[in-house]
Amino acid sequence: MEELIKKIESTFRNATSSDELFDAFKDALKLNICTLESFKILLANPALSSDEVKMFTEKLIKEFSSNVFDLCIWTAKIFENEPDNNDRLNDALHYYSRAISNQPTSHEPFVKLLELYNYEIDLPTNQKILDLVSVGIPAVHYKSKVHYALSNHYKRAGNIQLAAKHLALAEKSSEREGR
Repeated sequence: MEELIKKIESTFRNATSSDELFDAFKDALKLNICTLESFKILLANPALSSDEVKMFTEKLIKEFSSNVFDLCIWTAKIFENEPDNNDRLNDALHYYSRAISNQPTSHEPFVKLLELYNYEIDLPTNQKILDLVSVGIPAVHYKSKVHYALSNHYKRAGNIQLAAKHLALAEKSSEREGR
């Protein structure tokens, strides 16, 4: 069994054909032998197109319904690796949004969203990012982390007043959180 898992993981890691990956995926699901970590290897395979990554992610979300947050974060990270590709940027935004919907108290997707902000070009995604973060802050458990990220964001954007405001909110939140 251990050898079969290693073979499937090797295929997930090294295959250059999406057909080969699909066959290994079907085998892994049918045999019920792979962990979420094994499937993350599959999703990161560069042979997969964006549509194939989304298709595999959606299938995994159905199979591993208790791991929706982790799968969405992982898939968003895959898509964010090409920030100059607007479609992939929107896909990353979509999966971070789904992670937020699934676990609104986590700070991670908010901080990761702010890392997608484009300071060179005023993209429509920039406003979506800020809207998602500002609407979501009240539910987050560790607000300090989001406010520190917002402070850094506004400092980079050249808005010193908002940077100072979020720094003060971060420090206040940090005290409440016992950090």
